[in-house]
Order: sequence, then structure tokens, then C-alpha cells
Amino acid sequence: MTYIGARIREARQRYGMSQAELARRVKISKTAMNDIEQGQTTYPRVDIVYRIARTLHVTMESFLTEETTP
Repeated sequence: MTYIGARIREARQRYGMSQAELARRVKISKTAMNDIEQGQTTYPRVDIVYRIARTLHVTMESFLTEETTP
């Protein structure tokens, strides 16, 4: 799992949203969302990361930096 995928999963879980619901809101397939979270999509498209961040009310930087989040 890439750190981007792990951070997206952590943010989604903190927000209390299922993977399927996030995928629906971001307008991608559940399979694509799973691939992102599992690191199968190593570098997800910027527009998708942006939509995920907006949906989960976090910054894109929280997914993209290697620093630990509080």
C-alpha cells in the first residue's frame, strides 16, 4: 500500500464513509477506489485526489506529504 492510498483510507475511515460511498461521490468505480487505497494505482490522477480531498474535507497535501498527520 502506498502512503497516498493509506492516507486516503485513514481519512475516509475517520470521516466514517465507506469505500463505495466515497467512490460514488468522487464519480469513480469502487474498483478504482480500492486500487488507489491498496496502492495498485501508484500515482492517482490529480483531479481524483482533489475530489477525494474535497469530499473528505481535508487538504490534498495531507495525502501527498510524507510527514505524519496529527
